[in-house]
Amino acid sequence: EKLMPSVVNISTTQTVVSKSNPFPGFQFPPGSPFEEFFREFFDRNRPQEHRRATSLGSGFIIEKSGVVITNNHVIQGADEIKVILHDNRLLKAELIGRDAKTDIAVLKINSQDDLTPVSFGNSDELRVGDWVVAIGNPFGLGGSVTAGIVSARGRNIGSGPYDDFIQT
Repeated sequence: EKLMPSVVNISTTQTVVSKSNPFPGFQFPPGSPFEEFFREFFDRNRPQEHRRATSLGSGFIIEKSGVVITNNHVIQGADEIKVILHDNRLLKAELIGRDAKTDIAVLKINSQDDLTPVSFGNSDELRVGDWVVAIGNPFGLGGSVTAGIVSARGRNIGSGPYDDFIQT
């Protein structure tokens, strides 16, 4: 109840460019001697289609001024980013920064009202066996909550220079 106002839904749109298929459903049998010739012909002469794609994700407010954290993969390639607050207000977001290695993105939203930020705990005090709760709003259907336990600290999964994960 205390943290739900800090949890947001992230909605992005982007333009996707693809080549249209002039002969939908037409396919040569595998290994056909004409398959490569016609594929090259069709690919060269196919018009490009532009379409709008949308995706959803979750994030949370970390400063009452409107700084929001989400995952980089949620906003990657986005032309437009919007944040939906717990009271269903829709605010345009500006990308401030991101780091693909840690899959983190920082957004800025502007609101007339002070926003409710999350408060951070100290992960050094976390112990194996502690209960943890994850709160999100990834599909825009309202908040979701799940619980688990810390099963390991300092996990190295070989993903790069920041390997020091908390496993739940």
